[in-house]
Amino acid sequence: MSALAQTLLPESDVPSDDYRSSRKLGLQRLMQHGFPDQKTEAWKYTSLRVLEQRDALDQTGTSVALPAWPVDGTVLHFDQGVLQSSPGELADGLRLMPMDPSALEARDFDALYGGREGAFSWLNLAKFDQAWQLQVSGEHTVIMATTTGEGFNASVHPRIRIEVLPGAKLTLLQDQKDAGEGLVNINCEIDVAEGAEVDHVLCCENHESVSVQRTDVDIHKNAHYRVVAFDRGGRLTRHDLTMSLREATAHGEIDGLVVMDGRQHVDWHTEIVHCVGHTNSREAFRMLAGGSSVGVFNGRIHIYRDADDSHSDLNTANLLLSDQARVNIKPELEIYSEEVTASHGATIGQLDDRSLFYMRSRGLTEEQSLALLKYGFAAEPLMQIQSVPIRDWVLGRLKEVL
Repeated sequence: MSALAQTLLPESDVPSDDYRSSRKLGLQRLMQHGFPDQKTEAWKYTSLRVLEQRDALDQTGTSVALPAWPVDGTVLHFDQGVLQSSPGELADGLRLMPMDPSALEARDFDALYGGREGAFSWLNLAKFDQAWQLQVSGEHTVIMATTTGEGFNASVHPRIRIEVLPGAKLTLLQDQKDAGEGLVNINCEIDVAEGAEVDHVLCCENHESVSVQRTDVDIHKNAHYRVVAFDRGGRLTRHDLTMSLREATAHGEIDGLVVMDGRQHVDWHTEIVHCVGHTNSREAFRMLAGGSSVGVFNGRIHIYRDADDSHSDLNTANLLLSDQARVNIKPELEIYSEEVTASHGATIGQLDDRSLFYMRSRGLTEEQSLALLKYGFAAEPLMQIQSVPIRDWVLGRLKEVL
């Protein structure tokens, strides 16, 4: 057993609960495949050395007071990885329940998670506290908060599946703020049924914790899923987002912004899968890297055979704000159908000296000029947030960072 496995799996016993079969599968696959290293293609730019050097992860931290959000909605608060909200507190049209163990066992996790590259998903399956399922009908706003407090040095594994029923409309604000030096390993599944619509806003701020999240989204006929992510960085952050367009007329969009500084390391892997034809997708992702930070973006478009009349576009633009910062960019197209349109573009650069000179000549200080240039570049993905109060709130957080 590797040192990292000994840290994250101090005991290999599987609890004798209703999820025993699924937990056992997760543990077996994790022991079989092991954790990734930089020889693993999907992790070639991201080392787990920070996590390996930490002591046994067994210390929970202090509780965190929840912030004031810009919209009213049902709050699902995962504090130290444990859901604090009660099912009885939900609004009409929302139903929260423990996930059916047989439904979990029926999933083909080998096809979903793969081998060593999916180690943290296998770890989540082996170690989650409780698997939750949220069903949404009608129109709702849900705030899903994940927090850890000072002194946190534990390994926690929240797991939730969100089912947006036919014709429903969901605004999902996911606000993640971690402290301490532990591991937060989240697994989230979202199923967008026929005619449903989801606006997903994901905000992350991880400080010294290690944050790993996997989000799998299935989009069905005439359904629309949009996600806007604002990642403020962390000591080590990894997010895998897979968006699968399962039926004709499904539509998906990804807009992302990462702002890093210091020694932060942020790794985003996205995949858009066109399973059938007559589907549309779009992705725009931006990174600003300062200090000695390292950013990784791997964006992949996969169009199946016979998925004719699929349309997809991927664009990533990145700014290096210091000589020590690095950004590793890898756009991918994997296309097995001829009657499609798909494109990708990638740029890496620095702030334009001429623009900076122009702003200085108009009376702005260098600090003000730099902040405005960075804000103008960074704000564009966040402008895609559909809810005006949430958009203004997120843009305000961006101004604080810059």
